[in-house]
Amino acid sequence: MIALKDVTKETAVEGVTVLIEKRQEQTTKAGKPYLSLVVRDKSVSMNAKLWDYSEARHGKLSEGSTVNIWATVDEFAGTLQLNIKDVGEALADATEFYKRTRFDVEEMWGDLVKLVGTFEEPLTKFVCEELLLKHEAFIYAFKKAPAAKSVHNAWYGGLLEHVHSLTTIADPIIKHYQTRYLEKISRDKVMFGLIMHDAGKIIEYDYEKPSFDMTNVGIFTNHLVLGPAWVYEKANLFMNTFLQTHGNVEKFKIERAHLMHVLAAHHGQIAWGSPVVPASIEAVIVHHLDNLDAKVLHALEHVEGKASTIKGFSERSRIEGTPFYQYTI
Repeated sequence: MIALKDVTKETAVEGVTVLIEKRQEQTTKAGKPYLSLVVRDKSVSMNAKLWDYSEARHGKLSEGSTVNIWATVDEFAGTLQLNIKDVGEALADATEFYKRTRFDVEEMWGDLVKLVGTFEEPLTKFVCEELLLKHEAFIYAFKKAPAAKSVHNAWYGGLLEHVHSLTTIADPIIKHYQTRYLEKISRDKVMFGLIMHDAGKIIEYDYEKPSFDMTNVGIFTNHLVLGPAWVYEKANLFMNTFLQTHGNVEKFKIERAHLMHVLAAHHGQIAWGSPVVPASIEAVIVHHLDNLDAKVLHALEHVEGKASTIKGFSERSRIEGTPFYQYTI
């Protein structure tokens, strides 16, 4: 049976089992109902249309369910999509089709725990331990959640994979700038920012189904709001201990604000959702490393994904406006 990864415009898709990742009921200009879908087999996800949709005929076709499809392959705006002719019941376990991190979750988690253990700044270490390590529900969610809804690491375990990648590449970069320019750059704050910058997504997204829809709480208070709020709350628990050591309430306020800032500024630009732009070297490093990993993983998703009609290149990225070379020539 053909995999979606290998379909072309000449392919007949017959009885392929897919997971419905996303589903949207729409209407043509002529007023006829149709479904706009994203479906996934065990290789890739693909856009699909089911014209003249009727729940009575086709079933509800809920997000997170599996079906067998019969379809032709069309091209729209330079991207291949499925034109579904018929659907049938599938008995496959939907979770077998979920996209998951390719790396060992427990091993990545263990590396993060060890990393936090190396922190030397008392407030940074306390806040990170309070947020990351003290609550079983938080730990479970951090291991399971995606890092994004669609752009990068949009799969189960994607948040942990993204954070693990960032903290792996960060050390030599931090050391370079400490050694060459400014010794006072805080490794702890950079690592804290990389670990916690997207942590609010464990609440922002509903990841019980692979559509990763926004939650009601997430719409009100996304991760750019949640992260700094959590820092403020946890840091205040440490204020008396901090003052006993440093005896300076102004220093505490600056340290607390700096940790909040690194998280709040990680999108880098107001136009990208940041309430503030990076105002410390640590915040600059966190932003650019986060953007680097996101861009590379977005490109990789296309490199490993479906080919386009342009030989040797992937489907066009709607974010970057370009296809990516697939290293097949």
